[in-house]
Amino acid sequence: MSREYKVGIFVICAAALVVLALLFLAVEKGLFSTSRTYTLSSRTGEGFIIGMPVVFSGFDIGKVHSLELSDRGVVLIKIKVPDKHVKWIKDTSFFVLYRPLIGAARIVVNTDNLESPPLSEDKIPEVFVVNDINDAIEKVQPLLETIERLSRKIDSMASKADEQVFGKEGTLPQINAILKDVAGKLEKLETTVDNLNKISKDAAEGTQDLGALRADIDEVAQTLNQVSRDIDALLYKQKKPEIKLP
Repeated sequence: MSREYKVGIFVICAAALVVLALLFLAVEKGLFSTSRTYTLSSRTGEGFIIGMPVVFSGFDIGKVHSLELSDRGVVLIKIKVPDKHVKWIKDTSFFVLYRPLIGAARIVVNTDNLESPPLSEDKIPEVFVVNDINDAIEKVQPLLETIERLSRKIDSMASKADEQVFGKEGTLPQINAILKDVAGKLEKLETTVDNLNKISKDAAEGTQDLGALRADIDEVAQTLNQVSRDIDALLYKQKKPEIKLP
């Protein structure tokens, strides 16, 4: 057997294999199978595209072949379904355009009674729309409005708190006034302590000074107790008190 003869056989076999592979792919793609065309209608063409899959129970059974606009302004969607899948489309079937948040849009065929008559090619059922995107927006919108109102309330509360704490009649200025008064009382107490040193030198005068010392110490103790009560009142009661020191 000559070399040219072997090469010729190889080329013929390779070509035959390629042709068989192409035929197999064509059969799998349904190029040689017959199909049936159904016409659907919709009030809007939004969301529909040529080549969109037609799905039954999660399996592709057809595709959108063309989109047209009727004389009445109604969108006509023509779908092609291979003969082997026609059995799923019945007269009682209804069609839904499903547009999920994630994934491609598709036309879903729902058939409750598979024993019902087949859908006539002359009948034009309407496609219902289920839009997860719009539904999600409608659900999120009230939440965003609530967050916005909450933000405004927080800003208002913060501004009021700043005024109550740092304003002219706020808590900190009143506390500063109390502390200044306490400082004055402590200076007075320091003067009294100096007098105590003099008491040790003069017992007679010390008796009178001890009485004054006791009165001054009692006054300072009462002042400190009043300061503690005033500060607690400033922190906890709702209305700002007017503090008068003794």
